[in-house]
Amino acid sequence: MMILPFFAAGVADAAPVLPSEPEEISNDVTPQERKLAKKSIETIESHWAVVKNPILQARVETIVRRLEPFMSRRLDFEVRIVEQKMINAFSLPGGMMYVCTGMLDFVKTDLELAGVIAHEMVHADRKHVITQIARNNRMTLLGLAALIASRGQAPAMVMTQAVQVAVMGAYSIDIEKEADAFGVDVLVKAGYNPVGVLTLQERLDEENLTRPYFDPGIAQTHPDTKARIAAAVKYMKDNQIPVKRKYALGALRTDVTPVSGDLALTIGGEPIWRGNDDEPTRKLLERVAASLWDTLQLETAPYDIFVRDAGAASTFLLEGKRIVTSAELPPGLRPLRALREGILSALTAARRAHPIANYYQ
Repeated sequence: MMILPFFAAGVADAAPVLPSEPEEISNDVTPQERKLAKKSIETIESHWAVVKNPILQARVETIVRRLEPFMSRRLDFEVRIVEQKMINAFSLPGGMMYVCTGMLDFVKTDLELAGVIAHEMVHADRKHVITQIARNNRMTLLGLAALIASRGQAPAMVMTQAVQVAVMGAYSIDIEKEADAFGVDVLVKAGYNPVGVLTLQERLDEENLTRPYFDPGIAQTHPDTKARIAAAVKYMKDNQIPVKRKYALGALRTDVTPVSGDLALTIGGEPIWRGNDDEPTRKLLERVAASLWDTLQLETAPYDIFVRDAGAASTFLLEGKRIVTSAELPPGLRPLRALREGILSALTAARRAHPIANYYQ
């Protein structure tokens, strides 16, 4: 485990889980959470600079406000951005959250970022930091509450552990699974496609495999990435949510734009089908581009992209949907087989940029 330099004391090794008193979910922040959060915020912000960027701040706050109504408790949810290259985000007791600039650079879209934030909000909602500290010290939750309220060296040790657990995500596997499961539920209730959870885990796994000196941050204490990927896929299938990664990755975007005197349909910025720069060609390319954006997925199999010939006429079909026929092509537009070849090339390039996914599972 990487120990950050501002942790003044060590943390006890994870202890066996001991029985603790059942705890009723409240509707507000507890005094213990407030005390831990206050000291933790002071420690974190004395070592990491808070970023004052209204655009980035609005981006993360918009996600928090959208997810907040679906949490179990009314907490003081707040999010701050800190200047830190580590790919990480974390929450403190009571609802304060931090997102590192490294995480904002890493996520491809707001779908991935929402998955990160939902996970951290659940940690706060379910009092996971406090639960983990109690386990580490072989204490009940009531015993820990009494310790936090006391004076002397013991509370200082607990404060150090609170920052350690939060920043490093030093939670036990069952706690992480709970944050994963409830985080996905919250995303769905808030109207987010949970595919961002899947693509983020896949890309973190890829970074670990391809970069020997990768500083994983959020992934460092989550070694069972493949199990989390499988769980995300299972959740989506069990709940009949189509796995469509392109929306979370920002991949396979279609457009119509002039290229070297022609008018071209592009996928991912690359021209795949060209014709004359005139109004009939533009209208047809824009219609095809819209159809491709709705239908073409990273999970589309090559055999579902084909041209069907019927005498002198041809029809281009994508996953059984008729996209365009040869009779509709204006003069100068490349044949339908050129469209198919261009789409296959664009699809291969997009998958190469995200190679670890099992697109046909």
